[in-house]
Amino acid sequence: MEAKDHLLIPVARISEDGSSFTGELPPEAMDLEGDRFIRPKGPIRYDLRAEIVSGQILVQGTVETELDLLCAACADFFSTTIRLSSFLHAYAIDPGLEVLDLTEDLREDILLEVPHYPRGRLDELGCCMVCGRDVSKQDEPRPTEAPPETWAALDKLNLEDGSSK
Repeated sequence: MEAKDHLLIPVARISEDGSSFTGELPPEAMDLEGDRFIRPKGPIRYDLRAEIVSGQILVQGTVETELDLLCAACADFFSTTIRLSSFLHAYAIDPGLEVLDLTEDLREDILLEVPHYPRGRLDELGCCMVCGRDVSKQDEPRPTEAPPETWAALDKLNLEDGSSK
């Protein structure tokens, strides 16, 4: 990634009362080229406040971006907005620290908000608004119980000397 794809905060610009940093990063800052499930759709918008508290730099605020996600129900892409209203990180002030790079923390926090099984919007009948498929009738996969012989084999295992009973 290039420097323009990073959110860099010069430590010297953080005033005693705290400083605001507002702007956008290009979609490339998400570093998702070639990802099969997530496609950045728009810039990463941020509105952050940085202040020095108890020898640390405290950064908090909001972050937002638009993504295209692969729907787990119909396998078509749909657009959604990921909004973090509680971005909050504390950074140690190391001697010689001149610039604080928040890019990886922004990226990580956004990706943590992406659902594990994203689904596009459903209409009032439970049909996917992208493909029209009735996803309300699709059952979620349920965990199956292990057969009793699996537990019996584990019961025979002796962990103290590494042998089986």
